[in-house]
Amino acid sequence: MKTFLNKLQIESLHIYKQYKNNFIVNILLQIASYVFLLLYKLRFKLYQFNILKTVKLPAYVVSIGNLTTGGTGKTPVAIELAKYFLNLGHKVAILSRGYKASYNHADGVLLVSDGEDIVTDYDRAGDEPYLIAKEVPKALVLINKDRVLAGQSAIKLGADVLILDDGFQYLKLHRDENIVLLDSYAPFDNGHLLPRGKLRELPESLIRSTAIIISNCDRKKLQNNELKILDNYSKGLQIEKISYKLNSISGINTKKTLTLKDIKGLKAIACCGIGNPESFLDLLARNEINILSYLAYPDHFDYQYEDIEQMTTLAKKYNVEDIIVTSKDAIKIEDLCQAAPISFWKTNIEVVWDSLNPFNNILQKKDKLKFTSTTKSYQ
Repeated sequence: MKTFLNKLQIESLHIYKQYKNNFIVNILLQIASYVFLLLYKLRFKLYQFNILKTVKLPAYVVSIGNLTTGGTGKTPVAIELAKYFLNLGHKVAILSRGYKASYNHADGVLLVSDGEDIVTDYDRAGDEPYLIAKEVPKALVLINKDRVLAGQSAIKLGADVLILDDGFQYLKLHRDENIVLLDSYAPFDNGHLLPRGKLRELPESLIRSTAIIISNCDRKKLQNNELKILDNYSKGLQIEKISYKLNSISGINTKKTLTLKDIKGLKAIACCGIGNPESFLDLLARNEINILSYLAYPDHFDYQYEDIEQMTTLAKKYNVEDIIVTSKDAIKIEDLCQAAPISFWKTNIEVVWDSLNPFNNILQKKDKLKFTSTTKSYQ
């Protein structure tokens, strides 16, 4: 079943690329985008007029989200933010909807990490929650489509800081901070809402945010029209800029770690299943890794053995012995690639901020923590 769904996902991506510039297809997609616009406007109004209720929990809630589908670098920022609060002595929980997790949300909240141990596998948890649990072992990680329910469970476990991963569109849970990430490669995609474009909301929604983070700012400058849109809807907001630095690559089916000096000039194949493969390829290229070819799978792709075979076949074609993937992909192929005749590596990246003490600038209501840090249970 998984193999069939993977093939369907890849085929859908190919069809989209083939017909995305077709006039008739674009007309149909535009009509669908208008329907999407009406539905999202209606939903927002229902919350605005209190027909649908927003729930306020007794904790300090920080949402990290974006305007588009696909990757903008939310997960590395969520990891950095969790570490920041942990270093201040807070009990932190990351709440995720568990996109593509195999567990049944009707069964209740799934605890991925209890702050000491990871208590489930990546297949049940989904790739991003599992990755966060590995990178921030002292944080609670919980998933459920109902993030209010997940937040209540986290507070019962002692959390006083809740980080809402991919939460900008989740209006049911009140948040103290509403951080939006924009990728400088395509901050507003093609300007169209789903399904014609990748926008979940129009840029005017930025007025709901409390801070904006622009990612990949060292690789691409925002265009004049993009800057104009940003200026229109970000007045008075704190804007921070980040880039991503490659520190090393670690073996997935080998115990070695290679430094930047070691990988300079390395010939390799790159493979990834993320929202923005261009940024991954650029990261490797600017560290002087010689990528001879690459495979870009759909975001959150569920790898199977045949995909590992496809990667190794491509590596053999170019007579290379190394395949490099992202850390998110690594957790999904770790068991699959152990017997592969090719060395698989994952990237170890670091978030680099343009300013000092960025979270002190971003977190406008952090004084509330003086109250929430004493909160131990949900009533």
